[in-house]
Amino acid sequence: MPLFSKFKKPKDPAANHRPVPPPNLQPQRSSFLSSNSVPSLSPSPTASVPPNQAHIQNKDYSKSPPVTQIPGQPVEVPGNSVVKPSLIVGIDFGTTNSGVAYSWATGADAKEVVLSEWAGLGNMSLFKIPTVLYYDRSGEIVGWGANTEKALSPAGFPIPGVIKVEYFKLLLQRNYNRYNDLIRNLPLPPGKTAVDVVADYLSLIRMTMRMELQKALGDRFLQEERSIKYFLTVPAIWDDAGKSATRQAAVQAGFVDSINDPRLSLITEPEAAAIYCAKRGVFDLKSNDSFLVVDCGGGTVDLIAYEVEDENPFTVHECTSGTGAACGSTTIDANFMKLVRARVQVMNELGLLSAAKEEKIMRRCRDDFSRRIKQGFKNDHGPEIAIEIGLDINCPQAQVVEGYMIFQPAHVLAAFEPSVKAVVGLVRDQIAAVEAQHKRLQAILVVGGYGASTYLFETLKNQVPPAYSRRILRPMDSVSAIVRGAVVTGIYERVLTSRVCRKHYLMMTLQRFQPGVHPEEYRIKAPDGGYRCKNTRKIFLEKGQRLVIGEQAKVEFFRQVLVDAPRIFEDTLYTCDEDRCPEFITDPAIKIFAVLTTDLSHLPVTEFESCTGTNGEPYYKIHFDVVLTLDGGNEMRAEWLFKGKVMGHVRTKFS
Repeated sequence: MPLFSKFKKPKDPAANHRPVPPPNLQPQRSSFLSSNSVPSLSPSPTASVPPNQAHIQNKDYSKSPPVTQIPGQPVEVPGNSVVKPSLIVGIDFGTTNSGVAYSWATGADAKEVVLSEWAGLGNMSLFKIPTVLYYDRSGEIVGWGANTEKALSPAGFPIPGVIKVEYFKLLLQRNYNRYNDLIRNLPLPPGKTAVDVVADYLSLIRMTMRMELQKALGDRFLQEERSIKYFLTVPAIWDDAGKSATRQAAVQAGFVDSINDPRLSLITEPEAAAIYCAKRGVFDLKSNDSFLVVDCGGGTVDLIAYEVEDENPFTVHECTSGTGAACGSTTIDANFMKLVRARVQVMNELGLLSAAKEEKIMRRCRDDFSRRIKQGFKNDHGPEIAIEIGLDINCPQAQVVEGYMIFQPAHVLAAFEPSVKAVVGLVRDQIAAVEAQHKRLQAILVVGGYGASTYLFETLKNQVPPAYSRRILRPMDSVSAIVRGAVVTGIYERVLTSRVCRKHYLMMTLQRFQPGVHPEEYRIKAPDGGYRCKNTRKIFLEKGQRLVIGEQAKVEFFRQVLVDAPRIFEDTLYTCDEDRCPEFITDPAIKIFAVLTTDLSHLPVTEFESCTGTNGEPYYKIHFDVVLTLDGGNEMRAEWLFKGKVMGHVRTKFS
């Protein structure tokens, strides 16, 4: 069932842009889009096309008008005009620490409030608490965050039968192999998935948030709870699978009713930090100035550069494609623990340790390094570092003296170096990308928990090009900049106006078959009698292309359907991360992104155009539109329209 398409390209004031791509389309037995720009071919023996396949029709895209916005589609980064009074909640769900902020947005002067009272802190106040859960043998939560009274012994170790679960955020990005060292042996409670564990943690975040908001707002909170707008942060380098899993966990935690609930928006972590710093006057920028955000977190380091469009109202657009890597502070922990593990192995070989003692040493070293040594490390010129291992033993071979494991500053430096080297490389690459566009890079903002590292900050200043050394800044509230930015995002209608696409978006097409050009095994016969090449593709949005947020693209199709064929279709959308997209969708670099499911079986056949093939067999030509938009969170949305009525929806599907 061939499907043809006419594409209407979105207007882009800044560049020569291609049409906005859809999320992946593929029909029930298979779905193709084919371009009629290829000349007809002489027929030859071939297999027939299944009755519900798609072709794309040639169109002069340059003359197509811009498409109006789809009603009801939220934009992820609201910004300049003040929205009507509403309760905004930002959630910075981090690998190692998490935080919550809120604002009762009544005007441009609305301020964000960061929650600082958490269970287990007593009289202390913290903007962030550990992203950690403690389960008993039955799978019940006995501790979380800073509330560990029933989970840990007085010595700070899990009591017998308690499982400590951490770094579980990284499990949501299941295909990201760079996390393997951190999550390879990560325990999960029996019967629980990564999404379940994240949902458990987020539900406790939500419980605390509700209690604090009830105290602050009283009955007004109960009246407004169903209309709260939530802005949840995610790493910029995460793919759509990680984002979808995050949404699912938020649903299970009770924040919203479904993954498509418009009250929940995702915002990338560097974007949130950028919006906060820009709107709150952390630096003074003029129109056409650029700034780079370096978000250094526990699991990932994300970078992206922005250019100021206007000062009043304040708007920015991405001027580089975001980059990042899994080189956050947890990789430093992992590197340090490799050294500890090697020393513990030496003590094991000497018969000095039982399994319980081995575990005790590992935990003590990891906790002390993470809490005390890592943040305060400055360089390799300081005194030696001692960690009490809780055992009164001496083992010179493992550098243990009277119950203390001794480390030289060079050992800590070695743990830092791979991560810091990666961060410096990422920053240099972004600087080069901005310079290549002849932009004025006026500030480099280092934010996030890892961004508070003195060693990282000083190394960046020393190793970037000299002209930028003094432009590296660390805001005083850099640790809370992301969660504050998530809230600021909700206060304004739009700060970010456009972003740079990080991948190609494409559809499978059914082009006219060209002997000698197309593989013979891809040649198929369509219901109209023509010969087509399956598995070809049409790129609708190119990697590196600038995209205006909230602007839609409309693709007009028709599908050839045999009269007795099912009229339930699946149209698949694809993505490709490579700089150059392969020609055929069978290439491993091309991945399924999402599926549009459409059911026209309830419509009378009089709604369709009746046609006859060259062989005299009747078929229907079904005309429809696919309308696509990229929202502020880099999430693609798609709707399938027949005669202006929505008939299909996106069903997320990942390979």
